[in-house]
Amino acid sequence: MEAVRELLQEGAFHESTVEQVAARAGVSRATVYQQFGSRVGLVDAICDSLDLTAVESSPDVATLLKRSADFWAREEMLLGQLYDAAAVDPAAREFVERQTRDRYRHLRQWVDGPGLPILGLLTSFETYVELRRRAGLSQRQVVAHLQRAAAELL
Repeated sequence: MEAVRELLQEGAFHESTVEQVAARAGVSRATVYQQFGSRVGLVDAICDSLDLTAVESSPDVATLLKRSADFWAREEMLLGQLYDAAAVDPAAREFVERQTRDRYRHLRQWVDGPGLPILGLLTSFETYVELRRRAGLSQRQVVAHLQRAAAELL
């Protein structure tokens, strides 16, 4: 898993083979296949290693937005590579799609109906990246912006 994280952080995972992951990890290709089954299995294992318990246990929408932004910040390098690779790598694409489905299923505890896509947008990695990187907001400003938008839109 550390080898996959390194490759993701280097932006090289989508170009690498299971054999290259195994070599970097210092194990045989058979070991990787036995443990993970495929490249998709490797990405799934990374996904499963991400700690979302704080986000999932949020007591209200404002806290959910703060914890979501904190999570994106903590995992920004790794997730940025996965989200970027999703355009060309089926394993990364499946991860992004699964993560989105899981997030929406979880968001239904706070809002449903027409508010669900709004909350989905406000808690998305894409929105976080847009506000942090493209708009140049600080982490604190991102959270405040998301919370204001939720109060107005929901």
